[in-house]
Amino acid sequence: MGFLGDMILLAHPIGASLLLYWFYRQYKWKMKRIENPDLFTLENHAKNGRLLAKFATIVVAIAFAANVYNAHIHQQSLLQGLTPNSLHGWTGPLGLVLLWCMVLWGESALKQKENGESYQHSKSKHSRAADFIIAVMAIHAFLGFLYVFVII
Repeated sequence: MGFLGDMILLAHPIGASLLLYWFYRQYKWKMKRIENPDLFTLENHAKNGRLLAKFATIVVAIAFAANVYNAHIHQQSLLQGLTPNSLHGWTGPLGLVLLWCMVLWGESALKQKENGESYQHSKSKHSRAADFIIAVMAIHAFLGFLYVFVII
């Protein structure tokens, strides 16, 4: 396969590891904000959340590119490369959709708060989505770790 092929296949796990760390830091924002409210602003949390979702989109795109590359070197069709063929493959796009929903709920809560409206419902959906996404990410990461051995 060569060095380039290895780098293409490893780009997703490396990017996903960085994403896990970043998401966990973002998830712990509430506790850090309570401990030291001057350092952690809501605007910074929202900005980081949007950046995190964009980076997650790139990581998922890299995963699809790696699958297409893997299908190509095994002389499979493009459709086989683009179609997830494992639980790990399906939880990535699912997690990405949930992540973007969470971002939208967070932005909705922020706008409602700025307008002086009740934002508890949007904030609650945002918080519950974060809890669920953490669980999906943990399962996805474990399955990905196992899936690396199938690819190698």
